[in-house]
Amino acid sequence: MAPSIGSEVVASIPDLVCVTGASGHLGTWLVKRLLEKGYRVRATVRDPDDPKKTTVLKNLPEAEGRLQLVKGQLLEEGGFDDAVYGVDGVFHCACPTEFSFEDPYRDCIEPAVRGTVNILKACSKAPTIKRIVFTSSAAAVRFTQLEDIPEQRFDENCWTDVDMCLRDKPHGWPYFVSKTLSELKAFELAKEYKLDLVTILPTLVTGPFLLNKIPNSMADALSLVTGDVFHHNFIRRISYVHIDDIIDAHIFLYETPAAEGRYIGSCVDASITEAAELLKKLFPKIQLPSNFDYVGEIVPHYMDNSKLRKLGFEFKHDLADMYLSGVKCCVEKGLMTYPGESQDQSLTPNVASQNGAESDGLVGNHL
Repeated sequence: MAPSIGSEVVASIPDLVCVTGASGHLGTWLVKRLLEKGYRVRATVRDPDDPKKTTVLKNLPEAEGRLQLVKGQLLEEGGFDDAVYGVDGVFHCACPTEFSFEDPYRDCIEPAVRGTVNILKACSKAPTIKRIVFTSSAAAVRFTQLEDIPEQRFDENCWTDVDMCLRDKPHGWPYFVSKTLSELKAFELAKEYKLDLVTILPTLVTGPFLLNKIPNSMADALSLVTGDVFHHNFIRRISYVHIDDIIDAHIFLYETPAAEGRYIGSCVDASITEAAELLKKLFPKIQLPSNFDYVGEIVPHYMDNSKLRKLGFEFKHDLADMYLSGVKCCVEKGLMTYPGESQDQSLTPNVASQNGAESDGLVGNHL
């Protein structure tokens, strides 16, 4: 079967790829899309016998005969050796995420870096691996002094200033630092082990989901819809990408030989005011604040996706698609009503908890 994404691609689809963090929001979609494209997939989860982690994956239409669920222990040395041995490629989505921690270094930063070391070491022992696609985050780009960024346009040459985060401790700083140090460590080890590594840095991932609970990234994106004022500060100026586009981008980067280095996976930049104006058009009955002065200054900035587009990738979904498909998914799963039809649209009881869980690391960020 020939690949369908991109013009410059590998001649034939590999037989077998490994997806780590397969039970997360991005991981489930990635497994689904890979199976649809004809790949055989070895998917790692913490406990293959836990139906909460595996039911969605096992019920995928193409799963029978082509999906293998295996145990993957991200924080144990050697915990991925068996999972990646013999595969042609690896999509590393797993990320240890703990947001109720006493010690940011012990509970967030160190585990993230250690997990990266373990997966890269495992890949170094698997001579069949052609390429690793590593899911990082725009959080590894975005947090630096804006005056240092020409026209406030962030590209792949930008790295989050770890020293600034450690000094100023902005909300969410342990996650920003963990993603930055993990990606830096991944490139360091890839060079040492002579591995072909490409990283992709998603912004706020929106759109439909396969899980039975709303992913954290979608809870942030839909906070205007649900009236969750706490998260409005997160989206006062943010960059979005549709789940379909970011999944296709992962596979595109795996299949395109010319891909190298980092790639920002972002499609739309919007302020909370612009998002609110769009929502009023999409859902005329929605009740929104008359102004957003309470979120503070909205500083324009942009995520530059030109490197990915120049390679031949095309983004297909705009912000309207993201909101419409995300809301539709929530309504169909019984997690909310259409905006304006109920005063009680809170998603809080149904948001997927990632505390203590191995996820794909797609948490809500100030991107």
